[in-house]
Formats: sequence, structure tokens, C-alpha cells
Amino acid sequence: MNQNKLKQLAVKYYIDDIPESSIPGSFLANFINRMEVAPDFVPEVTKDCLEKKQLRSLLKYACKQISLKEFSEAAIAEQSKRKLEADQIKKKQIKQAAINAEKNKKRKIINKILKKYDLSISFINHGDINKLKHMIEKLDHGSRLNQDEIAWLMVTRKGFHAGYYTQRLREKYHSNEAEYYSSKFIRTKNPWDIINASSHFRKCNQSKKANLILIKINTDKFKSKKIKSAFNTTFGGVKRDLRNLDEALSLGSQAHLLTPKDFRPCTLLGAVNIEIGNYDEGQSWYKKAIERGATEKSVDDDLRSIFMRLDKSKRKDLAIFLYENDPERYRWVKKYIQ
Repeated sequence: MNQNKLKQLAVKYYIDDIPESSIPGSFLANFINRMEVAPDFVPEVTKDCLEKKQLRSLLKYACKQISLKEFSEAAIAEQSKRKLEADQIKKKQIKQAAINAEKNKKRKIINKILKKYDLSISFINHGDINKLKHMIEKLDHGSRLNQDEIAWLMVTRKGFHAGYYTQRLREKYHSNEAEYYSSKFIRTKNPWDIINASSHFRKCNQSKKANLILIKINTDKFKSKKIKSAFNTTFGGVKRDLRNLDEALSLGSQAHLLTPKDFRPCTLLGAVNIEIGNYDEGQSWYKKAIERGATEKSVDDDLRSIFMRLDKSKRKDLAIFLYENDPERYRWVKKYIQ
């Protein structure tokens, strides 16, 4: 039987809302066709199928239990109910599809900003996503984070040393801080603001920008030795970053003369001397830094950072020096000597 004829029969038996009824070879198509050809025989298996499909009025009519009029009234009611339920299901599906689309849109936005800062949504605890997203968006738009927010980012997750505080997030944080203190210095002329700005510029690999700002500042106006020393120390750090090591040594020496009890100029002079190969001199300055308040760990972290940036031959020379100087404290360099 062709499909048009099947559609006509489906309408006749009030099941045209069921797609199966118009598909040649399907159970319902075969059944309504048989109703036209052999209406007096309904196999038990057919009865079971009609019952499962909740076509009770059609089943009763086929079994001669109700009249055509009774069938029509009941079948119309059944069909109306099916259509209403189908409409409700469709509305729910449309609503759910819209919800899913919005979720996918938000997920893509979250993934995009997370990827920008070397984070993956699979890496993040589900309960942390909204809070982390809010913080990252603040940073991304140039806003500052407070110390509680930074501490939260740095909370160590199991198996991850730095929590969510990736290198790129760290750099963005320091970049925002640097811009904040630079702008503040323009308003206040407070030297501590530009010293803070310089420190943050260094931590986000923008020492060139710090240098351009610091070089224009007249330190003769600074009345406090502590301020002059801090300025020279941070400026010396900038020069060290830019590999202007002679200037870095000069600025570090000036800072030490101004505040001989401050460990920070000593740390700078220790680092620069190590970098140019004056190992004994560098260790002497590092020792002075520890005597003045620097922690041994901070000094060793500085040394390790310098060590890892050296080329292979210079790294081996420094490894030998450190190991001979203190084999227990610098046992981590032993593998680089062999």
C-alpha cells in the first residue's frame, strides 16, 4: 500500500499523529491495512502491541467491543491527549535545548579565558569554577586582586603545587599591580609607589618598561636614605634583568652604602657577582644578606634560579664551586658535575 493511502487510513483511525502509522511495513501500517481487508481477526500478539502503545479504543473497536461512534469519541480523546503530551515534551525539549545551548556558550567563554591563562576546565574542581572565573575576569579586565584572592588561587590542590595560580595569571596580576602603582605615583609623587611599580614590572617580565620610568626620576629629591637605597636596589634589579650588569653592581653598591644593614642590596650584589662568574664575591654577599635578615632558603632559591639559566659549561663550573663550598647544602648540583 502506498504512503498516501496509509495516511488516509491513519486519519480514519485517529492515529495520524503517530509517525509509524504512515510508514509502509510498520506494525501500525500493517494493522490498519488489515482492518480494511480482514477486520474480523485480531491476533493475540497484535492485541498486546496495541495495549503497549496505549491504543485502547482502537483495540476495543477491532475486537468489536465498542461501536464506531464510541470508538470515534474515545479515539479523538486519546489522540488529543497524545498531541498535548507530545506538545509538552516538545516544549521541554526546546527549553532544554536552549538551556544546553546557553551552558555550552558559557562553557566556551570559560574555556577561552581559562586557556588564555594556561588552565583547563578539567583541572578545576567543579565548585571552584565560578569563583575562579570571576577572579580571572577581574584580572583580565585590568582590575586588582586582594591578598585573600591571591591566597585562594595559590591554595595547593592535591597533586598541583601552585593551585590555580599559573605563571600567566601571576604575570597578569603583577602587570596590573605595576600599572596601578605607576598611575598612583603620577598622582602622589610618592617614591614608594614607583619602587613598588618597579618590583611588579620585574615580576611580569616588563623590566624594559620599568627602566624607561626609573631612568627619568631624579633621586636627589629623595630625603630618606632608606628610600634612595630601595630605589637603587630595585633599579639595580632592573639593570640585572636587562643584562646591564656593571650598572646593576654600581646601583647595588650605592644602595649598600646608604643602608649597610639592609639585606636586599647584598642579595642583589650576590646575584650579579654569581652571574658574572665572581663566585667567591657572590657567596660573600649572599652570606652578608643572610646575616642581615635574608633567609637561607631565599638565597638558595635565588642561586638555583641563576644556575638553571646558565649555559651548560658555566652551569658545571658553578655546580663544582657550590658543591665544594658546601656538599650537603648544595647536594642538588651533584648530578650536574658528572
